[in-house]
Amino acid sequence: MTRQAVDIREIRKSFGLEFNLGPVSLSIPRGAICALVGPNGAGKTTLMNLLMGIGRADGGTAELAGHDIRTEEVEVKRRTAYVSPDLSYRAWGSVGRAIDFVSGFYPDWNIDRCDRLLQSFGLHRGERIDTLSFGSRVKLATLFALSRDAELLLLDEPTAGLDPLARQQLFAELLKYMRSEDRTILISSHQLADLERFADHVAVMQAGQVIAFGSIPDLLERYVQLDVQLPHDAPVQSSVLRAISRQQDRACVLLDRQSSQRQSLEELGAEVISENPLTLEELFIALMKTGRTRWQPKLSAA
Repeated sequence: MTRQAVDIREIRKSFGLEFNLGPVSLSIPRGAICALVGPNGAGKTTLMNLLMGIGRADGGTAELAGHDIRTEEVEVKRRTAYVSPDLSYRAWGSVGRAIDFVSGFYPDWNIDRCDRLLQSFGLHRGERIDTLSFGSRVKLATLFALSRDAELLLLDEPTAGLDPLARQQLFAELLKYMRSEDRTILISSHQLADLERFADHVAVMQAGQVIAFGSIPDLLERYVQLDVQLPHDAPVQSSVLRAISRQQDRACVLLDRQSSQRQSLEELGAEVISENPLTLEELFIALMKTGRTRWQPKLSAA
């Protein structure tokens, strides 16, 4: 059995002059909860859609739960559950009819869990789907995913439209799902404070590229924020400074401990006033502002 739940190698997709995804390479180990974060338009939904066979990549390969998304699509969908705000179940009229239809396709459907989730999410079988709020439709899509014993969950914005209590209930259900150590979650969301508590890995996307990836503790140890006093009127290249903000000779700088950036700052005569840790949200904002170059994965031999 492969150790990777998600193994993406050089996936790319072009939409003409509008947007280019990739090449993206990413490996997520089994048993991990990986947050996929990025600004709107970064490519998160496009990547998840490609993994689930919604559209076809222009190049590259990917395996989910050890199965190739191009040649083993049926097996991929048998082992993977997908949640997206774009999924619609209106055609079945009521919540109950949709459940009865969808559950028939999956031998791993857990009836008792489905009934419990209906109650937990405040949904009722007799409700018409076209009268549900946006948040309730997202809950219904999540119910379909969690009522199965899938090995892998791909969750695209599952907190969209949810109030704080509903988000708390959702994350509680996802933690129950993760009680089996072989299960894996890839989740995209703008709720970074929630993700920092919930996830153990994070992949940061910007403009169709993965610009940072790793365990959250490792990344928060690797990157820190420096308050720097710069030499008066000294010209400083932005690539060296990586300033989150700057006012005259004072700058707030994102420091990568694995780079030679601190040495470069010292050579410029910059004085470090303070060094401060970052939250995941603060790191995300800093990476967006400093325009970090693409993260380069280490690919093992095929």
